[in-house]
Amino acid sequence: MTDRTFPEVSIPYGDKTTKAMQITCDCCGGVAYFPHQTGLNRKPPSAATQHFQNKGWVVGNSPRKDFCPIHASPSKRKGQIAMADTTATIADKPRDLSREDRRIINDKLDEVYGKEAYKSPWTDAAVAKDLGVPRDWVSQVREQFFGPAGSNPLFDEFLTETARIDAAFAAYATSCAAAEKAAAAQKQAHADLSKQMDSFRVLARKVEREIGR
Repeated sequence: MTDRTFPEVSIPYGDKTTKAMQITCDCCGGVAYFPHQTGLNRKPPSAATQHFQNKGWVVGNSPRKDFCPIHASPSKRKGQIAMADTTATIADKPRDLSREDRRIINDKLDEVYGKEAYKSPWTDAAVAKDLGVPRDWVSQVREQFFGPAGSNPLFDEFLTETARIDAAFAAYATSCAAAEKAAAAQKQAHADLSKQMDSFRVLARKVEREIGR
């Protein structure tokens, strides 16, 4: 499968924001992010694909085939897909944040949001995963009623380390592929040289016979 491209969005990253690639579940609208520019270097889409897959996501060859860990199994999304077939127009449009959704998110934030910041290890993403709602909903309610996301040093460190490990594995996979290709080329070169050597030996024996007469 060729490298997928993902929408680029800005997300909170410590006390700043950073660029991230976003994936959206076609079944429930849940989202996940891969910070791909936390410094001067930008990570490639292939690193995002690997990151999402490591998190349990099914990454398809188009956004319509992306599914979150909850709906990664076809059996988990069978009912919703069947419903989507009969109400395609409605299914194509994610539902809006309702008053009841807002209340549930607000109650959860009241538990996990401290003074001007989340209590460790909570974040917008963690709340969204816990409630099974889109992260954007959590961000919207949190900004409206509680304030900025604030910094979570432990989670910031986790994100940084995750990105570093993902990049290291991506680089390792690339180097392994290059080494494997080089080894195959070397093996072929040896085979070609062996054929040339066999032809040379035939010629050498012929010369020896002619000289020995």
